[in-house]
Amino acid sequence: MRQILANQRGIALMMIMTSIIILMAIYGDFTFDSKISRLKTTNILDRAQAKLLAESGLQMAMTRLRLYKEAYNTIQNNQNLKQAVPAQLLNQLWEVPYIYPIPVGKGANRAFKDTVDKFTKESLMDGEIRVMVQNLSNRLNLNMLRIDMQKHALQQAASNNDPNHNVYDDAATRANYGNTNDFSVDQALFITLKRLVDEKKDKDDAFNDKYGNLDYQNLFTNLKYYMSDFGSQTLDPRFGEAEQTFQRAPMTPKFGPMVSASEIYAVPGWDDQLIELIQNDFSVYPTTQIDLNKITANFLKILIPGMTDDGAAEFFKYRDDPVNPKFFNSIGDFKKYIVDTERMMSDTAFDERIKMFEKAGISFGSNPNLFKIISEGIYNRSTYTLVATILLPKQETAANTQPNPNPNPNPNPNPNPNPGGTPNPNPNPNQPAQSAQLLEPRIIEMQVN
Repeated sequence: MRQILANQRGIALMMIMTSIIILMAIYGDFTFDSKISRLKTTNILDRAQAKLLAESGLQMAMTRLRLYKEAYNTIQNNQNLKQAVPAQLLNQLWEVPYIYPIPVGKGANRAFKDTVDKFTKESLMDGEIRVMVQNLSNRLNLNMLRIDMQKHALQQAASNNDPNHNVYDDAATRANYGNTNDFSVDQALFITLKRLVDEKKDKDDAFNDKYGNLDYQNLFTNLKYYMSDFGSQTLDPRFGEAEQTFQRAPMTPKFGPMVSASEIYAVPGWDDQLIELIQNDFSVYPTTQIDLNKITANFLKILIPGMTDDGAAEFFKYRDDPVNPKFFNSIGDFKKYIVDTERMMSDTAFDERIKMFEKAGISFGSNPNLFKIISEGIYNRSTYTLVATILLPKQETAANTQPNPNPNPNPNPNPNPNPGGTPNPNPNPNQPAQSAQLLEPRIIEMQVN
């Protein structure tokens, strides 16, 4: 037994086998970590490449908007071009989506397919790009609710109204009494939100239980207080209650205009469901023009008194007819439909209605100046999406720079010969008319998905 126990033959084999097993475990772990690191590196590279593709798509869309801006300004300075180039044709500079590689339909001919294949092979670009430009010039700017103390001081200095008059605009009261002789954004917000809430309460019992006793005035006061200038508490008696609401939250109001749509979520009382109801009709972006070809049903009912659901449906059926769509190149085209075709209003009533909106700072047209660019870059398994809100600011300039042909200009230096009445929009008929010129496109908000 002692000899057997003292026999050590074969121990080396056991040690070698044990070492091999340990090394195999170490090798397997090292191989796994190497593959994971390689996958991570590949994903990072693919992500970076997809980001570059998305940024390239964004720059391409910005270039198209710059071309649109140059073409628009050229047309505005040439009366002959205004008549020859309709707005519908001009908008094609930005509204056509861009996709790379170029998709080829089943019905494409052989020559087109060969051209696309040759372009794709000779292109140095790898991956895919999808770019879409959307028109956002169909929403009212909620920042028009805010009280600007500087503007208020100027208005008070130039006004002869009763100094005890309360400048607060009670939208709910005016809307309930059917006041259609004036317009404000908070009035439109009240009418739209109340209509949408009532419609959803009829369809959703849970929504009705939650918002059955919704205090609209409190909602609007909180929103207005959040964005109005500091010191505006003295102008609105309801701001005292809003101030207490923010203190209980607790949070500090911005006391300035909102620059992102997500900011409204910070206002007490405004939750996801209420914001989703109005997001297609209101925004926080600096535009005051409503595109007649993108106007929403809710705003159409506000614009045209007495517009019913059936009337709105008939309007969109007329405008968006798939066989023969109609494009409103000007407010005159829209007027013909309302006054002549449907006879909803008289000629005078329509003009007065449009002037009422223009007095509130809202104009109508067919050439937008607020856009959303969605640029998607795809490389292997990585997708990178950029969503940018773009503004083309408008500036009033002289339509032409030709010298005044009148050898005897008006010697009266006062541009308004009737200081006590309405200012004359064109005091000197020999002066060049004013037209809107678009400035360089600016990115005012960027989101990464």
